[in-house]
Amino acid sequence: MKKHIFIIDDDPISTIILKKNLELVSITQKIETFNNGKDAFDYLENKYLKDEKYIIFLDINMPEMNGWEFLSKCEPLITSQNTTIYLLTSSINKADLERAKQFPLIEKYLSKPISKEVLIEIKEKNQL
Repeated sequence: MKKHIFIIDDDPISTIILKKNLELVSITQKIETFNNGKDAFDYLENKYLKDEKYIIFLDINMPEMNGWEFLSKCEPLITSQNTTIYLLTSSINKADLERAKQFPLIEKYLSKPISKEVLIEIKEKNQL
């Protein structure tokens, strides 16, 4: 099964750090990056395949389409059988954590930056 890794984040520094850390834990699949939820949604809308695996690192606060809007729009399109979403945020707002619980596609709510140990756990869980 082909595996896709997406980073959806408008902060280029956060994206570079996450990509570098993924490489450090030997996650070597091609990583697609998107600056906002709209670009990522457009990509998935046209290229999503139910027989492939998707791991998505999703920021909450972005321009054009934020993480919450992306999740709402994707719910009818993608399935938890082959898509795992890790919500990334620098937010300390408890309302965001509670809101994340409403989306079954979200595997985990993670604070930026993600530690190497958490990435190793994600790698093992998703057999990357």
